[in-house]
Amino acid sequence: MQRLLLSIISILLLTTTLYAKQIEDIAFKEYQNKNYTKALKLYTEAATKKSLKSLLMLGLFFEKGLGIHADKKKAIKIYRLILKRTSNIKELLKDEKKSEITITALQRLSALTQNRKYLQLAKKITQLKEQIKNKEQPLFNRETSIVDDFFILCPFAALVAPEDREGIESFDCALFENFPKRMVLFMKLRRLRFELLNTQKRNFALKLQKLDRKIAQLIKPMLQFLQKEAIECYQNSETNSDIKICDYDYLLKSDPLLFDNAAYKMEQALNKKSMKEHKLDIFEKNDLINNLIKKISRNEYGKPWRNMIQ
Repeated sequence: MQRLLLSIISILLLTTTLYAKQIEDIAFKEYQNKNYTKALKLYTEAATKKSLKSLLMLGLFFEKGLGIHADKKKAIKIYRLILKRTSNIKELLKDEKKSEITITALQRLSALTQNRKYLQLAKKITQLKEQIKNKEQPLFNRETSIVDDFFILCPFAALVAPEDREGIESFDCALFENFPKRMVLFMKLRRLRFELLNTQKRNFALKLQKLDRKIAQLIKPMLQFLQKEAIECYQNSETNSDIKICDYDYLLKSDPLLFDNAAYKMEQALNKKSMKEHKLDIFEKNDLINNLIKKISRNEYGKPWRNMIQ
């Protein structure tokens, strides 16, 4: 059933003829020609395809009243939506375009709400980017954790009990937003698992197995949510490099759920060997999407729970 569902999703996605970037390019030309109403419509269409750049432009259109009546409340909602989609601090710092969009959204929020916390966070992200760029701050160092700032970006994460928040900034905000109750319980079970591994008390193996089964069933719909995103990402890819980015993005978001570091391993492997970039044709893209669906249905993504998530 899951394989059939994923196949249907991929077929529906294949009917899309314009990708978000192409729509953005057309929208920008209309914007340059001051055809704001048409540009607004195109940016709205691209934003539905999860384009952060288009979301930012929509926020600016509503804030400035371009092609529509100015609506600062609507602009604030849009800027906050951007923050929800970019709340993984580690991921954010690795993506130049995403971080620039986030910084701009924070700056506009600070100006519209008169809340200096947004501006302070924008400055902190800029400083961290510079430190990492100059190799002063390792990206995966524990010191890059900014938990308090994470809650500004991802308010749903604040539902997690304080004692269960260790490493919370590594999780994607969309998980807290779409699965708030599951994430609260997951973070608690995650803490209990770490404590069990550290103490290894009586009946340790049996207790760990039971705990892992609970966690596996808990994260199943969350992994499916991330897998659907991965299929959409594949569909919007134009080159083999784009496909690698999709894989990395999925692994980065799923790693904290799976107690794995597959994204880090992939990053190390990519750094060791250069990849020749080429444009994908429709047949190659279809093959890649079909292979991805097979991987998902065989649970190759989510290796630690392969025998538990059915």
